[in-house]
Amino acid sequence: MKKILLMFSMLLSVLSFSAMAQSRTVSGRVTSAADGSPLPGVSVVVKGTTAGASTDVNGRYELSVNGNQTLVFSYLGYNTREVAAGANTTLDVQLQESTRSLGEVVVVGYGTQERRELTGATAQVKAAAIEDLPVAGVDQALQGRAAGVQISQNSGTPGGGVTVRVRGASSLNANNQPLYVIDGVPMTTGDFTQLDYGGQSVNALSDLSPTDIESIDILKDASAAAIYGSRASNGVVLITTKRGKANKTTINLNAYTGVQNMWKKPGYLNADQYLEIQREAFINDGYFGPDDLTTPAEFLDWYYGGVDFEPANTDWIGEITRENARISNYELSASGGDLKTRYYVSGNMFDQEGIIIGSSYKRYTGRLNLDHTYSDKLTFSTGVQLSRSENNRIVSDNTIIGPFANSLAASPLWPVYYEEGGYTFPNYYYTNPVAEGRENDNQSVNLRALGNISARYTIIPNLNLGLKAGVDYLNIGERSYTGDNFPGSVAAATQGSATKSSITVSKRLLEATLDYRWNFSENSSLSLLAGTSTEQNDRDVTWVTGEGFPSERFRYIGSATRVNAGSNTYTPWALLSYFGRANLNIADRYLVGVNFRADGSTRFGENNRFGYFPSISAGWRVLEESFMPEIGALSELKLRASYGITGNAEFGDFRYLTLFSAANYAANPGIAYNQLGNPNLKWEETNQLNVGVDLGLFNNRLNIAADYYIKKTEDLLFTRPIPTQNGLSAYSDNVGSIENKGFELAINTVNLAATDRNGFNWTTDFNISFNRNKVTELYEGQDIFYGFGANSLVLREGQPIGTFYGFKTNGIYATTEEADASGFEDVQAGDVRFVDVNGDGAITDSDLTIIGNAQPDYVGGLTNNFSYKGFDLNVFLQFSVGNEIANPAMQYQQHLGAWDDNMRDLVLNRWREEGDITNTPRATYEDVNRNNRSNQDRFVYDGSYARIKNLSLGYTLPTSLISRAKLRTLRFYVQAQNLVTWTDYPGFDPEANFAGTSNTTLGVDFYTFPQSRTFTFGVNIGL
Repeated sequence: MKKILLMFSMLLSVLSFSAMAQSRTVSGRVTSAADGSPLPGVSVVVKGTTAGASTDVNGRYELSVNGNQTLVFSYLGYNTREVAAGANTTLDVQLQESTRSLGEVVVVGYGTQERRELTGATAQVKAAAIEDLPVAGVDQALQGRAAGVQISQNSGTPGGGVTVRVRGASSLNANNQPLYVIDGVPMTTGDFTQLDYGGQSVNALSDLSPTDIESIDILKDASAAAIYGSRASNGVVLITTKRGKANKTTINLNAYTGVQNMWKKPGYLNADQYLEIQREAFINDGYFGPDDLTTPAEFLDWYYGGVDFEPANTDWIGEITRENARISNYELSASGGDLKTRYYVSGNMFDQEGIIIGSSYKRYTGRLNLDHTYSDKLTFSTGVQLSRSENNRIVSDNTIIGPFANSLAASPLWPVYYEEGGYTFPNYYYTNPVAEGRENDNQSVNLRALGNISARYTIIPNLNLGLKAGVDYLNIGERSYTGDNFPGSVAAATQGSATKSSITVSKRLLEATLDYRWNFSENSSLSLLAGTSTEQNDRDVTWVTGEGFPSERFRYIGSATRVNAGSNTYTPWALLSYFGRANLNIADRYLVGVNFRADGSTRFGENNRFGYFPSISAGWRVLEESFMPEIGALSELKLRASYGITGNAEFGDFRYLTLFSAANYAANPGIAYNQLGNPNLKWEETNQLNVGVDLGLFNNRLNIAADYYIKKTEDLLFTRPIPTQNGLSAYSDNVGSIENKGFELAINTVNLAATDRNGFNWTTDFNISFNRNKVTELYEGQDIFYGFGANSLVLREGQPIGTFYGFKTNGIYATTEEADASGFEDVQAGDVRFVDVNGDGAITDSDLTIIGNAQPDYVGGLTNNFSYKGFDLNVFLQFSVGNEIANPAMQYQQHLGAWDDNMRDLVLNRWREEGDITNTPRATYEDVNRNNRSNQDRFVYDGSYARIKNLSLGYTLPTSLISRAKLRTLRFYVQAQNLVTWTDYPGFDPEANFAGTSNTTLGVDFYTFPQSRTFTFGVNIGL
């Protein structure tokens, strides 16, 4: 018996020891693979059981396991990871951020949704894609990254305007830019400057630092955007800024510095070539023979009327450009907190010199975001941004003055300075380019405050009340001074002139929402939202001008001897809104969404004070149907359709009223009409139909989103001409319609993942968009001509916006025989062969016809991301195909003897003698109006291009190496912006719009400030 008891006791000891060996506690820490920060709230579950735990504020967890069980780590926005516990008692895990998860949360109007539940057409851009780009504005950073969103920089002006079109242009006179909403508050955007700088515009979005942005969501179709009602016809861009997380304080320093230069410098004539053509022009016109005035000195003595002149050979473009213009950006941020209070605070300085002398842009921003959980039911959030930007501007784009325009026109024969030191006058029609850049002051200073505070209270489970207040305060102070200390100065007759202006634009928002979610069965839910908001906007404008300054050292209005003009205006307007949304999800298969908004605006009269904007959408997740066969490669298949109405009221204030203003009559003050009212004026309405499909393959390693849309805008807000008997020439009315049809395709792939092959990652994002724009109705079907000069662009029913209008040509008359056979009078060999469109035997205005348009056939972008161990490489290609560019400045840059302007080297291929086959006419002084009409198809070019918009290469040092220095992360990188461009366009840059963000004058290049190529070196440091 004793032996039996002893054996039994030994057996119990073995079993007890075995149990103790198998059941043990495993603990560890879960962090982000991106930056090493701890992740609180991560779910850690023993696979196949219900046993689990969650990580605390420091990312730490602890739970019991038996033997070699597998732990499953899952966290929203990160890839789920399974790790075998083995015999470990400590297990630290890093999670990778998910970029292809259908379960990811995306921002929609007044809330968020899981991507798999979306029924509208949206696009999202994450912080990692834009935060280190060497650009001033958020819109510049978005270029080429979202299907259906066409973004083009109007020029290379630092801090300048950017044209953004979501699914094409939908208005003629009203605004075509999308609505930008930052952390729930609509932003004030647009150009509020009072001073004229040619076609340049100021970009109010540049006040926002891209490094503060967490994500950007673009609402493209009506179902997604209709909840913003009267401001959603051009799409909605939702910007979410970074916020703190419940972890210990993390500090990030991001900095880069570099240089910019002109990526392309077209050839211009040197002094010898210029003299040769000028002399040849007079020979062709019979002023003297080919054997006369054969030396430069003889010809110049004759040409300048006996002026003693020693020709130079000046490269004027080189004189006004900076070979290595500086650019730098420094951002310091800190974030952290606990489960109660979380914070994010940052400071940023962006400093950019323009590649043209006299231009630069600086911005200083600070942001503080706070989130506080008062209780399980009540939370608070607030965000404040303060910024100051300083923009030194130069007159450029749509002008024949300014350093850039004048450098292209200045004769290479003239030096920059006379021997005695004063500025030369290198062209009778223009000023000295260097003087324009150095002697004039043109400065804009923006002061901006963006803020919001919100509270969210859970009344009962799943029923929440939200309150928000927001403000956007923008002040733009401008100062200009034009000196009289150089030849040709426009202020020479006034002894200097100056202007000071100030405009304050403010927005105040109050908003209340109520949302409820009812999960009425497994995988089925109903989400409801209702809300109201009121928005008050004010604009206060003041300006004053002065003339007569003692010298160029006195440049402020206080030194003017004559303060001769000034003005002050104040304009308020308000918006009252009611909105709602309902989303139904049945069995995670059938999705229905309904949005509605009613907007009441003081911009319209009582007859149309309110506009109503509904939408409906539906989705079918076919993948979840029982009849679907088991296809291992298929991970998502969703069909979507939507229809809705959105509006546009960005047309001006109180156009429905008949207004009076102060006026003089016989030197006596009085009042006079300045606007004829229209009480029936109403919103533009855009009806949009969208059908789409979302396809996921290979466990979502390949995702495809395709959409087709028809977008029709009616009741266009338009200022139409009227008879002038009442003293006014225009009247605001709802006339005309525009249609946009298009197809969009976005493809995202994970080509290689780190787990596939030796830690190598390769992902690809591709998007392409096809849009066909067409004016379908105009007032009484009448054509509208506009643009540079007479009849250079036309709005015509059946044609797209941006249609070029002019003369067609068919080469050059190669011989006298060909010219004589043409039947036209005064035509010579070497002249342009204009096409007689109407066949009446003469080239007149009746032969003007459509000669091209600025609308591209398709646009898109391709991004490849590679990473291996600590190395990362990003290559982003942007393209636009089929758009044309009209360059009327070529009339002057290929004048072939008519003026003093320098010429492009294209004229070296001119016609010179009988039988020459070329597309460039002969040199002539007298017949320029025949050959060099600006509105001819010789000056309309293919503007297609493909551009490596950004290329960056970085290296992140191993944690084991930097931990000794108490660093969390350390990454160095180099990058290039606008590295390589492939284009046949002969101008400086195929991205050009001389009229800024104009709705109608598209694709016109008239001395447009070109973009720069940028090289930067940067560092990201995490503590």
